[in-house]
Amino acid sequence: MSVATRSIDDRRLRATFEALTTDGKTGEGGLNRPALSSAHLKARATFTELIAKEGFAKRTDGAGNLSAQWEAAGATASTLLLGSHLDSVPNGGRFDGALGVAAAFEVMQSLRDTGIAPRVNVEVIDFTDEEGTWVSLMGSRAFTGQLSAHDLDHPHGPPGAFDRALTRAALTREGILSAVRTDTSLRAFLELHIEQGPRLETRQTDIGIVSAMVGIFKYVVTFTGLANHAGTTPMDRRRDAAQGAAGFVLQVRQTVMREFPKCVANVGHLTLAPGAYNIVPETAACALELRAATESRAQELEAALRAAASEVAAQHNLKADFTFVQSVSPRAMDPALQSIFKSAADGLGLTSCSLLSLAGHDAQNMAARCPAGLIFVPSRDGVSHSSREFTRWEDCVSGCQTLFEAARRLVAHP
Repeated sequence: MSVATRSIDDRRLRATFEALTTDGKTGEGGLNRPALSSAHLKARATFTELIAKEGFAKRTDGAGNLSAQWEAAGATASTLLLGSHLDSVPNGGRFDGALGVAAAFEVMQSLRDTGIAPRVNVEVIDFTDEEGTWVSLMGSRAFTGQLSAHDLDHPHGPPGAFDRALTRAALTREGILSAVRTDTSLRAFLELHIEQGPRLETRQTDIGIVSAMVGIFKYVVTFTGLANHAGTTPMDRRRDAAQGAAGFVLQVRQTVMREFPKCVANVGHLTLAPGAYNIVPETAACALELRAATESRAQELEAALRAAASEVAAQHNLKADFTFVQSVSPRAMDPALQSIFKSAADGLGLTSCSLLSLAGHDAQNMAARCPAGLIFVPSRDGVSHSSREFTRWEDCVSGCQTLFEAARRLVAHP
């Protein structure tokens, strides 16, 4: 449906979005700017220029989180925070994260331009490394005090790469850990994001109002056998770790689809050692990720997959080790904010529905510190983390307008 009223400037929104999706743009039309890369830092410089051009104050914390701040005359010390992230996965899409920052910035400008006298301050934030190039959701975890020195000492990527990225961005581990926002004045956090899945498009629905975000649980499952000559060892006498890994990957899919239909699981990386053509693999390490709506359901799925790993190992005369790596807890979005989003969408003549988010977002961490709300706009064909990622511009405008209406109510009634 079309939006009934326009309180945002959709042309200005488009110009901001184009500006924030130029740095790191690929020939295929996507974005390649992993966190703290040169392209990501250029995008932040572009955002800094937009902040200065509009006359807002700029704030950067020890984690590199970049904010535009509007301290409204007569406002209380409370702050309404809006935003998302400007970093991308390698060779990702233009809409993931950047649309949320552009929309939040447009909402703040529109609140100021429409002459509203807000009773709270407004801040638009670009969180660092939402995508987990180095540490998953690093900026919002640092902001909310949910990041540890252990997390920073065990980043993703090859040895030394994280330290080089920190140097490039003029950040330090100590600074990142000091970025926790210690004040208690956050009124709420609002985020707009593309769905990254097909549900809204399939239902022909304009706005997805997120009820909760799944927990994300990561493990390494290692199968250990015996290295031996690949030419002279009979097939029926091999203790081949690769066979254990292969059987386990199939069991993951079958277990989830058969017993846990509302969960998902993925084996996204597999390492064989010694890793030669002519040696039977002695070890096979599988990077396993589970996503579930509740801690209890995740524990049930983990137990089922532990059993599957043991069963497969026994079949091939192997040893199986199931090692926990890290997790992000499931988190419900604030019920009152969900109602505000629903009322805003209804008032604009937009259809909406409640959705569980199957991906992690910064709102997940913010919900531990203040009321948090998240809305989705449709993704064409459900594609994301790809140069083919696309959301119709009218859907982007509808999402921004819904975000504005919700923010307008919050700044008027702190």
